[in-house]
Amino acid sequence: MPAITIQSLELRESQKKILAEKFIGIFSEVTNVPKDRIYLFFDGYSLDNTAADGILFSERPPKSAIGKFNEDK
Repeated sequence: MPAITIQSLELRESQKKILAEKFIGIFSEVTNVPKDRIYLFFDGYSLDNTAADGILFSERPPKSAIGKFNEDK
């Protein structure tokens, strides 16, 4: 049972679906492991648990990143 882990800021469900399809598909193609035997795990980090340059993302969200934390409400 191969496992893939993606660590990132919180992602939207639509982003997770696309990543799951593509990562599992490529892994299966390269290794010949059936897709139903490959597991993918998402570790999402909230903005107050992530920092760069000594500043929490909750204080200064990354402008180029798109995910659950900055979706329109």
